[in-house]
Amino acid sequence: GCPGVLAVLGLEAAAPGECELTRLLQDKLQYEMRLQYMKHYFPIDYTVRVQYEEVLRPSNITRLRNGTVSEAALRYLWFHVSSQAVLRIHEVLPEKHPSWKYIQELCQLFDALGEEYSKYRQ
Repeated sequence: GCPGVLAVLGLEAAAPGECELTRLLQDKLQYEMRLQYMKHYFPIDYTVRVQYEEVLRPSNITRLRNGTVSEAALRYLWFHVSSQAVLRIHEVLPEKHPSWKYIQELCQLFDALGEEYSKYRQ
């Protein structure tokens, strides 16, 4: 495997395609970029409503890791929750918004990662 964005969860990517895509996502999701595009460019008090189940908390990851959940399943869980969050933002963001291109690029990377998962995931 190789370290990537999934290092946040203490995981490593398994397949070469997954590895490259997570590296690209890691570059896009660096703190400075998230701060610029997801905080500074958003109006004060701007919110996107999410369900409780759509939030991935570190304590939940630890509980799952200590249980019987495989590393591959945890990687897929991270992908699913993260891609759905980005998709939710993309749905409400106007095309002229300064963060639209950034969110669009994230959506494309998550789409590509989803295709990678579909190759070897049942």
